[in-house]
Amino acid sequence: MKETYKKTVFWWNIPCAGMINVLKAYCETYDSECIVVTGSLSASRKAMGWADKGKLFPNHTIISDEDWITTGKSLIDKYADRLHVFNGITHPPRMRELIQYAISKNVAFCNMSEAYFNLEHGMRKIVKSAYIRLLLPRHTRDIASKSLGVMCLSGNSQRDFRQFQKLGFSPEDIYPFGYFTDEGKETQYANASDGLIHLLCPGLLEHYKGVDILIKAIRKLSEQGIDNFVCHITGRGRMETRLKSMAQRYRLSGLVRFEGVLDAEEYDKLIPQIDILVAPGRVEPWGIRINEAIQRGQAVVISDGLGAASLIKDSNGGAIFPSGDSNALAECLIPLLKSPKYLAVAKQNNLEYKNAISCDRQAAILNKHISEIQKKHRLYQR
Repeated sequence: MKETYKKTVFWWNIPCAGMINVLKAYCETYDSECIVVTGSLSASRKAMGWADKGKLFPNHTIISDEDWITTGKSLIDKYADRLHVFNGITHPPRMRELIQYAISKNVAFCNMSEAYFNLEHGMRKIVKSAYIRLLLPRHTRDIASKSLGVMCLSGNSQRDFRQFQKLGFSPEDIYPFGYFTDEGKETQYANASDGLIHLLCPGLLEHYKGVDILIKAIRKLSEQGIDNFVCHITGRGRMETRLKSMAQRYRLSGLVRFEGVLDAEEYDKLIPQIDILVAPGRVEPWGIRINEAIQRGQAVVISDGLGAASLIKDSNGGAIFPSGDSNALAECLIPLLKSPKYLAVAKQNNLEYKNAISCDRQAAILNKHISEIQKKHRLYQR
């Protein structure tokens, strides 16, 4: 009689837009008895425009903040014979408490986690760097020693894999993964009426997002007489005043447009005109906008400080530059701005790559990782 693997329970703090449809596809195709447990959508996410759609598919279970610990422990007890897959290691604290409870009950588990990134700057960056290097491993090693593996949600960077090893995970128990979503709307590209190439840099105006690096790169392009484009910068943040002052000081008002926070209708109106998405972040765990740009057939220029840079490396649909290097960013943009053929090829490459990052395809990779963990540790149903 053929042995079958244990069923699974996934635990996520919120119904993350970059993962929930991968988990849905996993349930539909690979484990119909799988349970996906999430908290409800947080107030901060709602403020960012995320829609709270409640229960998203039959296998989805939502636990309120008030009941998270008591109901969570009850579910671990009820499904003690399953493999539990926890999003996170030490954070948030309520997830850590459930992981520690699973350990106390000798329940098999593994983790899905971003690498620990330092998004601070100045003195706060120095303090956090010391915490990650010196104190964090003390908090993670007990969990890592009991975990059957970790799926790295920051891609396949060896830098991040080395960090997980320092946190206590064995090299053979680290699996590359990321965030994935299917672009819900078909985008029909529309040449802008001004005849210019349109760039988009979406997100927050914070130091770690690297918008200042982009503005410096645009200045270099302007100095070289390259002015056949306009760059839309969306969002708000603590660096907004400084960034606007930079653009004004460099006399870039004709090349840079600060759009502020766009509502869904305004964003949808802008997107069909975009030729190139620019992600200049100094360091970020992933960057779901890169997935969306690929699926829309836009070229992407991205810093190697983002986890999603691995997608552009595979798709050949743009360029990757060293984090923090405005000269390199400008050099990456030049061929896309000067050669219509080069830009068209990059766009087409991303369109041809889009199925590789679909939720269905990534559910298959998730199943492969889960199956490998199950097989390695002989987690068969009794």
